[in-house]
Amino acid sequence: MIKSMINNKKGSIAMTTPHHISLLLACAMIGIAATASASSGGRIEAAVSGVSNAQGMVGCALFSSAAGFPLESDKPSVRILRVTPAAGAALCIFDNVPPGTYAIAVVHDTNGNGRADTNFLGMPTEGVGVSNNVMPRMSAPTFDANKFSVAAGHVTRLAITLRY
Repeated sequence: MIKSMINNKKGSIAMTTPHHISLLLACAMIGIAATASASSGGRIEAAVSGVSNAQGMVGCALFSSAAGFPLESDKPSVRILRVTPAAGAALCIFDNVPPGTYAIAVVHDTNGNGRADTNFLGMPTEGVGVSNNVMPRMSAPTFDANKFSVAAGHVTRLAITLRY
């Protein structure tokens, strides 16, 4: 009753029973759904350079609004990655980021306390950087000066240089 698979003229395998056709259609639909799901968000690759040493961690905070940017990473609109620095660099990769406008703040947490340390004036005492490398000397970086766009299914590559 079940017909066997046969080779067509191009050498690929053809399935000839209704069961095989249903199975093939189901697999195709799963593949389409998986592709749509995987490409519904973008990817951000932030290459961090200028890391002074291999101590501690490099923290990358992805902000979707100006709220808390750049050092208040406890906001609900923030995604945080912590990576180990190596050879003066680190790479922070954010996957499945919804399309939109974002900014990244980076801190080299050399003492590993999980926060950006500051002096009595509020100036960072550890290495810091932001997505567009726009860091005024006497004031905090702004979201607007460091924002960038993420599109569905695309990779956004950023080069961030730390300043100590």
